[in-house]
Amino acid sequence: MKSLNADSMHRLAKMAMDSGEASSPEEALTLFSRYRLRIHLGAGWANTMSGQACFLTALNTAVRAFLGGVEVSGDLAATLSAPLYEGRKAIDAVVELGGEIAADETSGLPTLVLGGAPATPLPRFCVSLSWDCWCASVSPTYESSSLACTDDNPLAGVAAAALGVNEAFLYVRGDLAEAGYRSVGLSLWHPLEIEDWHADIHKGPMLQYLPKSLWLVGLGHLGQAYAWTLGMLPYPFDERPHLVLQDFDKAAKSNLSTCLLLSAAQVGKVKVREVAQRLELAGFSTTIVERRFGPSHRLMPDEPETALFGVDNISARRDLDSAGFSMVVEAGLGSGYRDFRNIRIHTFPGERQPSQIWSAAATVQSAVELNPTYQALAQKENDICGVTQLASRAVATPFVGALASALVLSEVIRPLHGGEVHSTLDIQMRSLQYRNGGDPVKHKGRLVPYTNIRQH
Repeated sequence: MKSLNADSMHRLAKMAMDSGEASSPEEALTLFSRYRLRIHLGAGWANTMSGQACFLTALNTAVRAFLGGVEVSGDLAATLSAPLYEGRKAIDAVVELGGEIAADETSGLPTLVLGGAPATPLPRFCVSLSWDCWCASVSPTYESSSLACTDDNPLAGVAAAALGVNEAFLYVRGDLAEAGYRSVGLSLWHPLEIEDWHADIHKGPMLQYLPKSLWLVGLGHLGQAYAWTLGMLPYPFDERPHLVLQDFDKAAKSNLSTCLLLSAAQVGKVKVREVAQRLELAGFSTTIVERRFGPSHRLMPDEPETALFGVDNISARRDLDSAGFSMVVEAGLGSGYRDFRNIRIHTFPGERQPSQIWSAAATVQSAVELNPTYQALAQKENDICGVTQLASRAVATPFVGALASALVLSEVIRPLHGGEVHSTLDIQMRSLQYRNGGDPVKHKGRLVPYTNIRQH
């Protein structure tokens, strides 16, 4: 049945079935259609590329999570300079990404604020998104704890957007009583600093060097988040990077809920070709590889030696050992309705090889256990296979992937500025104080070729 097609189910709304709140895909979507959000663009929001990256990422991730709609109010006249939207007006980006232009300035909707706060009375949930060099923050708008928003690094803008949309989603779901009434943030320069992450020492240096070429393995949730974030960075037009894009499957309807570079018109089309076309329109150059990543993968001369890995496949991760990359950063996300906000990152070369982290025994898949919701649905629809497929799919949302992308790219870009890398990083977006990982060390491989953006 169409309603039980695992490739059609919204990957975040699925959490309502996994938790037992909804008894069918239709009920889950009805529940999520109640969730609405507003983004307010105040004075000065577009003065930095960090601010523009924050707005675009917040909007793009929010419209895929808040199915009741996302309104945008405030200054929509700004012209954007982020590569993916260069020369476009903010108001045009709102329409393209599926947002709504707010009819008036007053709203009781949960609100994310960029730049100056609205002059109207603030709604109950109202948080400001801010950044300062490598630091990103979300804080109650009525407090004066926002970051300076002056030293520009769009990685921090992407991270602030992801944290802000996550905070709003925690609030509308009622998952955390303090959501919207606390300040949260992190330093991408020193991501394991918890207590004083916003201190000057953790701001990091001004952004100066960006990767000239990269290999992106997998163009699903994470791979498109990597590509999106690269499209937010301040590359001069004649210095946009070369990307090798590797994937083999077609876009499904469920991908619209997780993939930042897909629209409904692209369902059924080959993902890697669609992403390549979007990036090339923004001045990037691309090479397409339409095959699975596996044990036969070997780098050829002059191909990018730094890879961003976004494939949720243990066998493929094991094969990173023999591919010949000089640096790999890979991310894995939680998949259940309780842990989908969890992020784990590995950087290679590291303390262990990929084959030591992901053993051959770990590739054996366990049987899917159906909770009472899925059992009742299978009996009602007489479709145990379809229901089992649906139950096996991960809960996922792009605001988690967006934060993962900022962290992953930081591991690549940080060494270009004299910083260190982490063999492992574990982040829980629900409660950022729960962060751990290996001690940072100097990168042991060859650095990615880079562009000096300060020379342009």
